[in-house]
Amino acid sequence: MISLAACSSSGDGGEEPAATGGPLRIGAILPHTAYAGAGEALVSAVDVAIDDINAAGGVLGAKAELKQADSTDNNDTASQAVDSLVTWGADVVIGAYGSGMSGAIVGKITESGALQVSGSNTSSSLTGINPLYFRTAPTDALEAAKLADLVVQDGHATAAIIAQNDAWGQAFQESMVSSFEAAGVEIVAQQQFNTTDTDYSAQIDAVVAAKPESVVLLSYASYSGSMIESLVGTHGFTAKNLYLSNSTLGKYTIKPSLLTGLRGFLAGPDPAVEAEFEKKLLAKNANLKSFAYAASTYDAVVVSALAATAAKSADGKAIGAKMSAVSGATEGATKCKTYQECADLLKQDKAIDYDGLSGGLKFATNNDVTETEYQLYVYDSAGTYAVAK
Repeated sequence: MISLAACSSSGDGGEEPAATGGPLRIGAILPHTAYAGAGEALVSAVDVAIDDINAAGGVLGAKAELKQADSTDNNDTASQAVDSLVTWGADVVIGAYGSGMSGAIVGKITESGALQVSGSNTSSSLTGINPLYFRTAPTDALEAAKLADLVVQDGHATAAIIAQNDAWGQAFQESMVSSFEAAGVEIVAQQQFNTTDTDYSAQIDAVVAAKPESVVLLSYASYSGSMIESLVGTHGFTAKNLYLSNSTLGKYTIKPSLLTGLRGFLAGPDPAVEAEFEKKLLAKNANLKSFAYAASTYDAVVVSALAATAAKSADGKAIGAKMSAVSGATEGATKCKTYQECADLLKQDKAIDYDGLSGGLKFATNNDVTETEYQLYVYDSAGTYAVAK
């Protein structure tokens, strides 16, 4: 959004750069009621970030304003939610949760002049999609390389892939194939399923018939329960040869014994930092069970606010122009880890390198992050996943 400029003067009589607009209006389009609750932690992460920003004095001399909208899992509903945020006057829009949904709504968001920043989009298909689209989650290409390395470390020479047939799943599958080929792992089967499917027996049967030494599931947790039941419970795959993607990690209602030992990677902070952050999230919503992408969503809000501070503007394009600068693109920039610390440095006209909860960001010219920290997660006997020890 483009707002009217308000002039101010410095104490020594010299003119400071004009601050454009304010307050900064941050909208969030995330699933409150879909994906088996996987988006609820992201909703809380946005709330926590706004609390921290405003406790530190806000942005552009005023408290940042927030409007949350429920995207559900439907693109048409999400589009209507975008309309409500644009009408409200959002300068920055956080979300969407899924890569396919972001691809469907990015044009409408950015045409309004707002900046879009997602903390959970990983599909390589979104790389460079729009100059006003950024993400603080690493691309699936980086995760695919980690999964391929894990498969090789476990001693497997062949693999099968089951992926959901949408923009996220297709791009992830392409990255997974490239990573397996680079690692020397032979791919003996590739199967896709539609998100409208309820029966995955054909895909499972085809994979089992190929007799792979390992299987990788590239699917949201809301679709994966019955596949895990079949692969583990019926066909004898175990934690030693069944691997999960970031979005497959989630809350399940199947027998915990079927999940025990299953592993997957998530980008995020070390366990001590994660534990403290989860306490803040639970204070917002005591029913949270999954925290995937919460830290990177928190960082999406904070880095946007820091870019607005650096730009001295609430205009989406001006904020976008400063996203790389505040994430470490400037040589010799001072590292900082909180909004308060970073904002104080900016007020002293110092270059900053925001290393947030999810680790370093440093946006590339295509607006993807180039620094990330991955943690290996594993399910315990109660069916809950945590960082592997």
